[in-house]
Amino acid sequence: MDITKNKQVFSGCVLPFFVTFVLLLTGCKTVPIHDRNFSERGGFWEQDENASARFYHNSSTGKTVIGHMYESGRSALLNGAQVKDSSSIKNAALVNTGPHSSARVEFKATDSSCSVRIEAFDFGNAYSDSSDCQHTIETPHARIQAKNAILHINASPSQTEVIVISGVIKIALRNNATQSIDAREDQEVTIMHNAISRPRSLESDEIWQRIAWRDGFQFYKTTIDWSKVVAVALTGAVIAAVILLGRSSNSSSGGFPRSHRWR
Repeated sequence: MDITKNKQVFSGCVLPFFVTFVLLLTGCKTVPIHDRNFSERGGFWEQDENASARFYHNSSTGKTVIGHMYESGRSALLNGAQVKDSSSIKNAALVNTGPHSSARVEFKATDSSCSVRIEAFDFGNAYSDSSDCQHTIETPHARIQAKNAILHINASPSQTEVIVISGVIKIALRNNATQSIDAREDQEVTIMHNAISRPRSLESDEIWQRIAWRDGFQFYKTTIDWSKVVAVALTGAVIAAVILLGRSSNSSSGGFPRSHRWR
């Protein structure tokens, strides 16, 4: 067997595809998420700096991918590891945000009975849009159930404040589910360990002031620049053709007879 010839054939076959693969990577670009209020069926969650939360998809098991996380500020951690721009997240993922950082988690809607559970949100601000998915959010004081609703949550050691921006939600005491209340659009409810306040109506200006922290962060996502993909694909095809033509030319010339090759 002529090992040298086999290596040349292998290189001639693999090299064009390797070069094409490398060039295709240049077709990816990072762009900002402009329409941050848009929500897929699974909904999304955004948390302010110095906050943490753990995420579960109730219809998922094991380490199934349940959504996608985007970071802003370079101090957002996914299960203790730093995230650059974005990453898929799996069931039971823990997201922490450090100083001057934020995170956005978009959930997959895997079936018609989409149900997401958000736990360990003990401190900080969060903005949640449940869309068509049932979201259950737990703080040290409250258990919040939302569907087709948008809300803002502020958690501290002493209390949890919930503002309903859109829709209707149910709030119950974390330690006593029999004590609960419904809150509607433009209402705020304060929950402590053993009591739930009556809903208080808010003006639009006050609601916008509460969620103004979101404006301080910009999230990015990776997209495919198809014009570059086509260009590099054509480049790869040309490279492959040149290599194949070169091999064909060498083969037709016959090269040196075996008995006259240099030893």
